[in-house]
Amino acid sequence: MIGAPASSIQSGPEVANAPDVLRDLGLVAALDAKDAGDMDCAFGKPSKRGTSGLLAEAGVIEASAVLRRRIAHLVDEGVVPFIVGGCCAILPGALAGACDAIGKISDAGLGLVYLDGHCDLYDGDSSPEGEAADMALATCLGRGPKNWTAALGGSRLVHPENTAILGFRDRDEVEAENALVPEDFGSGMAIYDADAVRGIHASAVSANVVSKLSQVPGRFWLHFDVDVLDDDVFPATDYLMPNGLDWDDVTALLRPLINSPALAGVSLTCYNPQKDAGASCGLRLVDLFQAICKP
Repeated sequence: MIGAPASSIQSGPEVANAPDVLRDLGLVAALDAKDAGDMDCAFGKPSKRGTSGLLAEAGVIEASAVLRRRIAHLVDEGVVPFIVGGCCAILPGALAGACDAIGKISDAGLGLVYLDGHCDLYDGDSSPEGEAADMALATCLGRGPKNWTAALGGSRLVHPENTAILGFRDRDEVEAENALVPEDFGSGMAIYDADAVRGIHASAVSANVVSKLSQVPGRFWLHFDVDVLDDDVFPATDYLMPNGLDWDDVTALLRPLINSPALAGVSLTCYNPQKDAGASCGLRLVDLFQAICKP
């Protein structure tokens, strides 16, 4: 486990405290992991948008470089990093590092499973606020703000056909902003909104995704934003939405993914401890990983 205490979210910078809080609640032991401390990857104060429409642009780009180097080193050593953020904006740098260690997409390749209540396919023009967290998946796919994308190599980090997006439920909002939707990336992307994975479908969806990404490209990164959970189930996050997944859904989705030998790394984001009275949500997260990481 390694902390990435960074947040691009203006309304909830407290998500940067998530690594320390989850450590205190027992996450390292639940994962049967070693604690690798925290990275120095704060984005800086998100006061204004940069030239490509990104808040705290220079800080996000610098932090992404820190994430990239550290994750590349860990993966190169044969470690499966479990990163606790922070917001979703930690993903592009982490994924770039994993790609550096495992091989570029045109060679060995890397897949991505994006489990999130939001599509996060905005760019610097379409994002209402310019928060990097809105643009994480778009940036991984090479369609994010131009300066961030350029700093990560100038192209996509993952191919659409090697990407699965699971559990989102913000399509109406995204379409109203004229932003990209998953279907804009072609028919090869595995697309399952919240309705498609809820209930008895979750295990089948996860098994299909594992099968797909374990063959081509062979390894995959798992990104888990806690706001994929329903707002009544998990209120300790900043962008609350109804009609999300429940704990059984998320358990069924995560178990095959976490235990797959093709897993290259994990990022867990958007838990806000300040909104977690009695730490009930944090403890439930720890219990979740305790259960699914058992041999």
